[in-house]
Amino acid sequence: MNLIQLLTQQFESVKSYARQLGFVATLTLVVAACATQQQQTYDAGVLKARARAHSDLGSVYLQQRNLEVALDEFSIATKIDPTFAMAYNGLGMVHAALSQDALAEMNFKQAIQIEPNNSEAHNNYGNFLCSRGRADESIKEFMAAVKNPLYATPAMAYTNAGVCSLRKQDTRNAEVYFQRALQLEPLFHSAAYQLALIQFNRNDVASAKNTLQNAMLSRPGPELLWLSVRIARLLGNRDDESSYALELRRQYPDSEQAKLLQSGN
Repeated sequence: MNLIQLLTQQFESVKSYARQLGFVATLTLVVAACATQQQQTYDAGVLKARARAHSDLGSVYLQQRNLEVALDEFSIATKIDPTFAMAYNGLGMVHAALSQDALAEMNFKQAIQIEPNNSEAHNNYGNFLCSRGRADESIKEFMAAVKNPLYATPAMAYTNAGVCSLRKQDTRNAEVYFQRALQLEPLFHSAAYQLALIQFNRNDVASAKNTLQNAMLSRPGPELLWLSVRIARLLGNRDDESSYALELRRQYPDSEQAKLLQSGN
């Protein structure tokens, strides 16, 4: 092997080694980037879990009407993870309960801005608007809630839309909303009661009885039982009237409906 061949072979070896070094360096950077991304994903998951835990606690305290502690828990959740929509939804409900309307609306809107498809936030914001006499705005929120095919309780949003429609004397649309709710959940007591009451008040007693038929199979409350007593009375069905009256007195003896029954109304 002459000198030129030897130099050429050494040069090729150096190039090969350099390429290997470059590959190793690139691989090192890729591994480091993946590790960083995995760490960031893990950290984000930890923050989300912590925020959810505080938000869940806030919900428990809100149900117990311990508003001060609920407010603290939801606030902590938003500080841990400012992108956790349900914490802002919780803050909206607490501020609404405290009649702090501007703060309630701000937090509901923040929840929806973060998660435009958050049906629970839309439904709760709708309830807030309806309770403040803003019926048209509230119904838009209820309809936004039911657009999400993953929403677990669309019957509730339809029922809320019906109730708010009644508040603005829109019986026709209220009836449509209650019917949609019952199509989704035939045993949904609130929708069944409201729809049957509309039918009862316009003297369509047979339809009212039919509307309540499914709901009466699943632990009817005092409102359903009292309305069923009145329907059976108008239809002249003494057996049903006596049966519903007995159930009302036995299950809900202290209810307003039982008192009305006892007074002979």
